[in-house]
Amino acid sequence: MRERWCTMRAARRGLHGTSAAKAAGGKAASATANGPWAWVAVRGLAGVAVGLALVAACDVGSDPPGTAAVRAGPVEYGPRDSAGVVVVENAKPPEGSRLGWTVSLEPVVSIGTQEGEGEWQLHSVEDATKLADGRIVVANGGSRQLLVFDEAGEYMAAWGGPGEGPGEFGSLNSVARWPGDSIMASDVSQNRMTIFHADGSHGRTTKLEGRAAGMLAGALATLRRSAGHVALDVLPNHTLLTRNDDIHRTSGFWRQEHVYELKDADGGAVASLGAHGGPETYTESVDVPEEKMIYLTPIRHPFGKRTEWAIWGELVALGRTETYEIRAYRSDGTVARIVRRDNVAPAPTQVDLDAGLRDYIASRPEGSRERLREVAPNVPMVETFPAFGPIRGDALGHLWVAEFKRPGDDSALTTWTVFDQEGVALGFVETPAQLDVYEIGADYVLGKTTDEFDVEYMQVWALERE
Repeated sequence: MRERWCTMRAARRGLHGTSAAKAAGGKAASATANGPWAWVAVRGLAGVAVGLALVAACDVGSDPPGTAAVRAGPVEYGPRDSAGVVVVENAKPPEGSRLGWTVSLEPVVSIGTQEGEGEWQLHSVEDATKLADGRIVVANGGSRQLLVFDEAGEYMAAWGGPGEGPGEFGSLNSVARWPGDSIMASDVSQNRMTIFHADGSHGRTTKLEGRAAGMLAGALATLRRSAGHVALDVLPNHTLLTRNDDIHRTSGFWRQEHVYELKDADGGAVASLGAHGGPETYTESVDVPEEKMIYLTPIRHPFGKRTEWAIWGELVALGRTETYEIRAYRSDGTVARIVRRDNVAPAPTQVDLDAGLRDYIASRPEGSRERLREVAPNVPMVETFPAFGPIRGDALGHLWVAEFKRPGDDSALTTWTVFDQEGVALGFVETPAQLDVYEIGADYVLGKTTDEFDVEYMQVWALERE
């Protein structure tokens, strides 16, 4: 009798969750997956439920929040409860399937030029964001300025500049919207973040205690967003997401440790999200006699493991690329859900590695390429390709997870799996392959592209959603 009652109760919850999800954009799924019962919705594209099943008949398995589960037998796709954390298992959407969202064939705004100087000559752009009034703010690392453009891409102003004073930068690594249409900009070499008001005036500069600082952090920042203590982004409740990095090794194959933290506007600790492995890197010292210099020459492994991050609605998403698993954290540091998707990561070949290293070297500043070519033949092989590429949260609460692009993939598009607010895979969406996506709005994609002459462009592409 108890077993029958459990089955009926779980089935009723599943049916209720399906109807509620249709009315509330899918948000009922996690509510029905809490407690000792859980339902599984076997879904097709666009999140349509096509079947319901009971998980383990009132005996749901447990994945401790700090570990991944080891499961025997076939995976039962859908949400389930695991030690108080919702775990969502997803099948990979069928090959060739598309969600129906499309990106324009050409950018609607393009900022940058092969000729010119000053505000039009973008260099070492690390990040960008679009404000509510349409202005586009670009973190131009080369000039260490925030370059501001109107909605049509016309230059308006430059905020900040090189230096150590208030509103100045030793490096410029990320930019994000702050409450009231203000801007947060991060300086990893000086371990601090700066707030600018909407009119460009300096608001405040906050020091973030870090493990690497000054000249060391500045030199190591050549690995892009991977030295010292850096402010990455801002949650909707105004909490800062930051990352504190350990000191780099000077030789061999190693993996940096990243400690992700949540802080208030004054740099005070709110919660720790723990240590997560950074990019696998191979480093050698290269002697250049004619310059009487020895250069520390790191190469980020093109197929190395790393941790990707994104703001996902009101959560922070962290995914280690060795497996297709992404953990979403609340602003108090607790795990809200774990999202998994089927994935088979094959082993790369030496041909793959050689091609990946050529692409990596081509993406680095021209002055460092000869040293990188000297070190490249010593970079070791890794066992598998990463399970996925970059991850991004969009303005409507979806999580976009890019497929890892392997060497030789000449596709003009990058494919993303889009997950809804509860972690259910909806289907695939494609963006231009050459676009390094920084931000996804309700109706646009913002990112950087670089041409064959290493000229950088900041572009806005229109996004249409069915």
